[in-house]
Order: sequence, then C-alpha cells, then structure tokens
Amino acid sequence: MSVIEADVDARTAPRPLPARSAALDGVLTMVPLLAAYIPFALVIGAAVAEHGSPVAGWAGSWLIYGGSAHLAAIRTLDESGPVVAITTALLINARLLVYSASLARRWTAQPRWFRFAAAGLIIDPTWAAAERHAGEGADPDAQRRYFIAAGLTLGAGWSAAIAAGAALGSGIEGLDVEIVIPLCLMALIGPALRSSIERTVVVSAAAVALLTAGWPAGTGLLAAVAVGSAAGVARERAVAS
Repeated sequence: MSVIEADVDARTAPRPLPARSAALDGVLTMVPLLAAYIPFALVIGAAVAEHGSPVAGWAGSWLIYGGSAHLAAIRTLDESGPVVAITTALLINARLLVYSASLARRWTAQPRWFRFAAAGLIIDPTWAAAERHAGEGADPDAQRRYFIAAGLTLGAGWSAAIAAGAALGSGIEGLDVEIVIPLCLMALIGPALRSSIERTVVVSAAAVALLTAGWPAGTGLLAAVAVGSAAGVARERAVAS
C-alpha cells in the first residue's frame, strides 16, 4: 500500500467520537425537532382526552410511536371500529419497515440488545438523523450512543407533550401544526440532497405523495415510500454501472 493510499484510508475511515460528544449531538439534534412536534403532540393528547381514559391514551404514545398513525387510529376508532383503526395505523406506519431495513444494513456490527431496543425508537426524524450521522463517518459506538440519545430525547418529550395535551383537553385541538413538522424534516434531509441518489429518492417520493394525497388510510404515503425506494435503488445501480 502506498503512502497516498494509506492517507486516503485514514481520512475515509469511520471517525471515533467521544461518548459524551455523540450522545450530546443526538440530544441537540432532537431538541429543535421536538419543539416543532410539541403542537402536534398536544393535539393528539386532546384527541385522546375525548376518547376515554387519558392515561390509556398516553400509554398508547409508546405503543403507536407515530403521530399520524396515532391520530388516525383515534379518529377512525369511533367511525369504523377497532379493526379498521388498527389497519389504518399499520398502513401509515408501514414506512417504518423501509426505515428499519436501511438502518439494519448500517447496524450489522451493533450488539443484538441495541438492535432490539432501537427498533422501537425508529420514526421519521430519528431515522433521518441516524442516516445523516452515519453518513458523516461516525464509528459504530458513536452511532449507537447518538441514536439512543436522540431516540430517548424525542420519545420522552413526545410522550410528555401528549400527556400535557390530554390534561389540557379539547381546547387546543384547533392548533395549526401541518406546516411546522415537514419544515423540520426538510432541514434534516437537506444536506443529503447534494447526492444525486438522495435527490432522486426525495423527488420521486414527493411527487408520488402529492399525487396520492387523497388516497385513504395512509396508502398514499406507503406508495411514496415504495416508489422512492425503488427509484433510489435504480439510480444507485445506474451510478455503479
């Protein structure tokens, strides 16, 4: 191996980060996102308060770890019954299978306990943050500490905000939260758009999501994830060939 090759390998190898730095980065990444998600969580908490026990509804924030799925399940429960409500939530959260598969490829060197525990913390912002952090060259230990810190920060804050919304009741259900969360997610994926593969994925998924916005029970979102994933794979193969 030449001196130049050794230097390139040294610069491109995963960079070890101090444990505290990786964990702190995870917390700091989630804090602004959590601030944006709080209004949404308050609305879900208010909906929970109208549909039975607030305590049971709050516990559901950990069982249905996804705001859109949680709110859709609550609103569908009265109209169509439990079977349709569960099916709706599963369809909306089906995109998490794609997120989990992408992180599983990065976490092959992680201990089993971490992969098992982290599965319950995978949601749009934690997935996007983990992908970006790993793409920056963090080593497996740093990735593990980063994800745990980010996931627990978002999960604890989200659950607390739902509890607050349940306590405050239906008076806050009129909050307009539709624009804040997408803007924060755009800030997370923005740096990745420098890559042609990521641009292909985002543009394809966004176009399908726009065209299928009126589809029922989250099926449009599922279609967008599928098309974006397929476009990314096709583009990756085209670049490699």
